[in-house]
Amino acid sequence: MKKKEIKKIPVIINCDTGIDDAVALMLAVKSGVLDIKLITTDVGNVEPVRAAKNTLNILELVGAPDIPVAAGDGKPLEKERPRVAVHGNGGLGEYVFEKNSRRLLSDDAVDAMANTLNESDERVTIICLSPTTNLAKLIKKHKECLDKIERIVLMAGTIEDVEKDEMPYPEFNVATDPEAGEVVIKSGIKLEIVPMEMGHTAYLDWEDVFKTKIENHTGSVLEVVFRSYKDRHVKNGIATHDGCAVAYVTNPELFETSPVCASVKYYESIKTGVLVMDFKKKPNALTCTKINIPKFKKLYFKMLEKCK
Repeated sequence: MKKKEIKKIPVIINCDTGIDDAVALMLAVKSGVLDIKLITTDVGNVEPVRAAKNTLNILELVGAPDIPVAAGDGKPLEKERPRVAVHGNGGLGEYVFEKNSRRLLSDDAVDAMANTLNESDERVTIICLSPTTNLAKLIKKHKECLDKIERIVLMAGTIEDVEKDEMPYPEFNVATDPEAGEVVIKSGIKLEIVPMEMGHTAYLDWEDVFKTKIENHTGSVLEVVFRSYKDRHVKNGIATHDGCAVAYVTNPELFETSPVCASVKYYESIKTGVLVMDFKKKPNALTCTKINIPKFKKLYFKMLEKCK
């Protein structure tokens, strides 16, 4: 009996490849359900060109096909804000990757996204694992291709009530470029949010990290990379924020969701903006509220087993 062919989801991944992005890319490549048309890198954990080179190294590590990768210009929409390095000097800890023959596109990330959307016969899901600078520039510069976007799945924010605190926690992806986040939220494009609680609860504990190390060569590399990851919310393991965002697209049954009204609010106390999620106002987005932790970990190890 002929095996039924899986209808793949066309996606563009916008990332800032650091440690949890590496996990996300592994999950995306090995899922078998994503047609990854393009990967773009944004200002974030490291500068976009460094993030793009990290991306090429991870794609080589996990045996990915030749997926186009383009770097952004590294300039936030309006102004620079301080960024804390929690992924080691180069974004992937201190691991030194072997040279590979993969090369970046000459196109800027924003133009590469526009070209990919315009050339696609299908509407494309954009998975954003980083600040939304590239997306905001796309929305402002290339309005002709926005109807080709099926939805934006955004790893960002927190479902806790940030407005109760005069100095709320500045979740990285929004706080790095809140003006860009505001453009994306107000764009009218269908928005689905995977908040940081997902990666903070479905983290890899040290037993999982050891199991990762002994699984195969890819796992042994990831374990070295993991050593440099510092997340103030996870004291005994590795947060999986970006991996959760990819898993939401590939395996939505692992998550519970709720409609929400998302907006960006600026606080002088932290000199930036945060994503506010109000469950009482008229919704403009969908947010994840719960993840099945055992099933997420099972998915992670199943995808890792597919690597060399």
